[in-house]
Amino acid sequence: MIDKLDIRNYFKTEEPNLLEDLGKLVSIKSRSVEREQCKDALEFFLKRAADMGFETRMGRYRDVGTVTMGEGPETIGILVHVDVVPEGNVENWNTDPFKLVLKDGHLFGRGIVDDKGPAMASLYAMKYLKDRQIPLTKRIMLIVGTREEIVWEDMDHFKEEFELPDYGFSPDGAFPIFNRENGYMDVELIFTEPSLKGDEDIGGGSATNSIPAKAHAKVNGEYLEYVGKNAHSSVPEMGLNAIALMCEDLAKKTDWGFAGFMAEYFPEKAYNSNLKFRMSDGSLKKDEETVMVPTIIRQEGQKITVSINVRNDFKLPAKSILDTLEDKRAEGKYDIHPIEILDSIWVDEDLPWIRRMKDVLQDNGLPGECRFAPGCTYAKSIPNTVCFGPVFEGDYDCAHMDNEGQSLEHYILSAELYTQYLAGEMV
Repeated sequence: MIDKLDIRNYFKTEEPNLLEDLGKLVSIKSRSVEREQCKDALEFFLKRAADMGFETRMGRYRDVGTVTMGEGPETIGILVHVDVVPEGNVENWNTDPFKLVLKDGHLFGRGIVDDKGPAMASLYAMKYLKDRQIPLTKRIMLIVGTREEIVWEDMDHFKEEFELPDYGFSPDGAFPIFNRENGYMDVELIFTEPSLKGDEDIGGGSATNSIPAKAHAKVNGEYLEYVGKNAHSSVPEMGLNAIALMCEDLAKKTDWGFAGFMAEYFPEKAYNSNLKFRMSDGSLKKDEETVMVPTIIRQEGQKITVSINVRNDFKLPAKSILDTLEDKRAEGKYDIHPIEILDSIWVDEDLPWIRRMKDVLQDNGLPGECRFAPGCTYAKSIPNTVCFGPVFEGDYDCAHMDNEGQSLEHYILSAELYTQYLAGEMV
C-alpha cells in the first residue's frame, strides 16, 4: 500500500533541501556544447547522491553516470540529463537564467523542466525510499546524461559500459505517459556561394533542437539583425524562427542561392517544410505530421551550413527525407551531411509496469493514459522506456524557451508521483 500522505509530508519537510540542491545544479552553466561545465554538473549530481548514501558510478568518458539502489531480478531505469540548451537572448528573461528563482509561486531557471528539475526530483524520490527504509524488490538505476540536447554519445557510452535496465521512464516531457515518439533527425545542408567574400558574417541559432531567437548577416556593408523567439523545435509554432525570417529577407535583397532555397522550402510558419516526400504507402506528398525546421546557420568563407531539425512521423521513414533532399541537391547546390538519425518508438501500453504507472496517475486525479509525443527523449535510447512528466496538462510548456519555469506546486507534485510509482513497483 502506497502511503500518499506520508510521501506528501516527506516532501513538505524536504522541500527546502530539494530546492537548495536544485539551485546549485541550475547555477552550473552546463550548456550542452560546454563539456567541462557539463562534467561539473554531473560530478555535482553524483556527489550529492553519494552524500545521501547512494552507490554512484561515473562512466569512463565522464559524460554519463549512475545512481543506484536495491537488488532484485529487474532494474528500473530513470533517464535524466543535466545538460541544457543555451539561454538565448538574456534580455528576454525576467530573471537570471542560471539562478533558481521562486517568484509568485513559480520556479524559474534554465533546466527547471528540461531536465535538471526532474533529475533532482527523481533523486529525492529515491531518497524517500532510502529514508523510509522501503524494502526493495527491484534495483533502481538513475541514469544521468550530459549530451541529451546534442548528439547522444553519452547514451552510446552508457550502453558500452553499463547493464541496461529492464524498463523505465524519462521525466523529460509531460504527463500523463508518452509511449510513442516521432523519429528524429539532424541533417546539415552545406551550400556553396561563390559570390560570398567571406566577411558577410552570416549566423544564427545555437542548438539544433531549438527555434533560434536571433540571426544576423552583413549585406553591402549593412549589418542586419533578425529577432525571433526561442521555442523547442518540436513545437515551432510556439516560437518565431529568426533564421527563416532572415532567409526570406535575404532572398529579396540578394542573389544568394541558399537564401532563395530556404525561403522557398523552409519559410517561417511552414513548420512541415514545403518539401514533398515518398510516404510508406508509396504516395508523394507533404507530411503535415512531420516537423522540419532550420535551427542553426553559420558561414565559413563561401560555405553556408544550415542545420535542419526533423521530427518525422511514423509514416515517413528517414530514408525518404534524405532521398528528397538528395533530389533537391542540384536545385539547392548543397551537400548533405546527416548528423543524427533516431527511429520512432512505440512501447506496448498494456505492459504491467505501464498499467501500474497509469494507476498512479488515476489515483491522483490525473488521466491514466498513454499518448503520442512529437518530441524526442532518452526513451529512444533504451528499450521499454516511456516519457513520464514533468509538465502537467494545461501548463505552459516552456522547455527551451525564455523564462523556463514551473509552478512550485506542480514541481513537488511531480516528485511525489515519481515516488509513488517507485514505491509501488516494490510491492
